[in-house]
Amino acid sequence: MKLYQLVIVMFLFFVNSISFAFCQDVTLSWDPSPTSGVDGYKVYYKQGNMTPPFDGIGADQGASPVDVGDTLSTMLTGLSDGVTYFFTVTAYQDPDSESSFSNIVSNSWIPSLTIPTDNTTAEPVPVTFRWETAPSGYDVTYTLFYGTDEAEVTSATSGILPPPWGNNLIPTGLILVLIVGLLTQIEYGQIMSMKPVIKPAYTFLAVILAGGILTACGGGGGGGSSSDRSATSTETPVTESVLYSIDKGSSDYHQAFDLTGSTTYFWKVVATDTRDPNLTYESEVRSFTTEVF
Repeated sequence: MKLYQLVIVMFLFFVNSISFAFCQDVTLSWDPSPTSGVDGYKVYYKQGNMTPPFDGIGADQGASPVDVGDTLSTMLTGLSDGVTYFFTVTAYQDPDSESSFSNIVSNSWIPSLTIPTDNTTAEPVPVTFRWETAPSGYDVTYTLFYGTDEAEVTSATSGILPPPWGNNLIPTGLILVLIVGLLTQIEYGQIMSMKPVIKPAYTFLAVILAGGILTACGGGGGGGSSSDRSATSTETPVTESVLYSIDKGSSDYHQAFDLTGSTTYFWKVVATDTRDPNLTYESEVRSFTTEVF
């Protein structure tokens, strides 16, 4: 099966909302595929989010995908007014030969990812992530997500992820430290008189304290629960995926020093409205591979 390369430089041109009919008409345009012999193009759409499948319905032209033939622009009419839609295009030569999706665009603003370039290889570390800032009228903050598992990055929300070692054992250890401190304040005579008892008690408390701190801080790595680690502790170690979330405020870039060499990472940016935390604008997911070092 022959697949065609499809390059979309300027995809979405015009959105016209017709409030009287409670619908909107969306005009789309794209650059031609650089591959010769293309018979036509298909426009895919859906509402709500940009995660495949693009199985939208509601356009007068039919459910997604809409075969628009050998043309470089089209209009989808009858889409619900006030709803955010996402669009992408493929090129085809026959029913069995279709390209992968083009870039994804929306009738609402979404952050455009600038660097690293999608699918780039030998990306030097530290990696600089950069994205487009929101246009005038938007008041948003940005969260950067990147990791080694595409599905995890795609499904990540705008919330900041908890640290992989987060549990309640460290506060317990601190409480034990306070207990030991109180015991040291006992008068010298009382300590001497209870010496046979205090020694085992101190030993017992020290063991609990060390175990709690080691359990909280050890065990290695991000992702997975303690039960997952214990279940595989006697087997061959399995490389776990990692997922980072960075609150960038109003900044439009981030430098990452915590990446490993010869590894493929996926990344995206989610912009969250400062006045309505439930209103978010999510970029597409891109990938890059770091250099060998």
